[in-house]
Amino acid sequence: MRIKNISYTVVAALAFIFQGCTEDETVITEVLADTTRGAALRTLDSSFPDVAEGSTASTFTGTFEIQSDESAAITSVNVYGEFIDNTGDSPGDASGLITNISTFTDTEFGLQGFSYTTGVTEILAAAGVALDAVEPGDQYRVRFELVAADGRTFSFGQNTGTLTGGYFRSPFQFTANVICAPIVPTAGTWTVVAVDSYGDGWNGGNLSITIDNNDPITLANTDGGGPYPATVSQDLTFEVPSGSMAIQIVYNGGSFDEEVTFQVISANGNTILDLGPEPATSTGLIDYCLDIEL
Repeated sequence: MRIKNISYTVVAALAFIFQGCTEDETVITEVLADTTRGAALRTLDSSFPDVAEGSTASTFTGTFEIQSDESAAITSVNVYGEFIDNTGDSPGDASGLITNISTFTDTEFGLQGFSYTTGVTEILAAAGVALDAVEPGDQYRVRFELVAADGRTFSFGQNTGTLTGGYFRSPFQFTANVICAPIVPTAGTWTVVAVDSYGDGWNGGNLSITIDNNDPITLANTDGGGPYPATVSQDLTFEVPSGSMAIQIVYNGGSFDEEVTFQVISANGNTILDLGPEPATSTGLIDYCLDIEL
């Protein structure tokens, strides 16, 4: 009798397990049935540099690969030019169609691909915005929209975090900032007063100084002789050639940026920068929107 009871118990348990699996499979099937599959615009390469106020000298270039489910066969791509008014003045945000792309090439994976180039002039024309209405802080944007054969569209609004980063890199839109026009720097000898508060130099930190489109000049406090702790200062110099049109300075961080301070003095004697400890890294430090004489 005890054996029979065990047998009945095992049979009942197995029946419960199989019933549970069947119910789980039903739930999964229902979830998948309600899932909407779509398309991603994978970014292979892109560039859209910031542009100075009053200038149209910024070009967007991009190379893309379309990845879509069988239910979302992509027939064309709409390209929109958008103006983002971040300064709160007229004309406000605006957007318009630049073009429709319907011819594709095959990528190395046998998928649809294309390259596209446009500029600020085309974006302004599509958005219906005049160049003289654009101010520093505003933005230009190029946005792509995939169009499926069944009429569905896929763009930034349908995006998720999974698509915007990692392998797909599918943000669908690309932005350039409007910045203040560069101020012409004074030609001659500029000085950087580079200070380290501990006495061991900048520990890998350095200033990268770019004049026009020339190779960057790299400067750093390298006085690591001690004694420790003790403030050490070095006067470093560089030359700005006559006829130079723009200068930008970037601090590249080191191991102990809390020890780093520096001043940059123009050839005309003006202190252009006085920063630290822990100066901002990997960004242009000269704010052209300020009323300064370089």
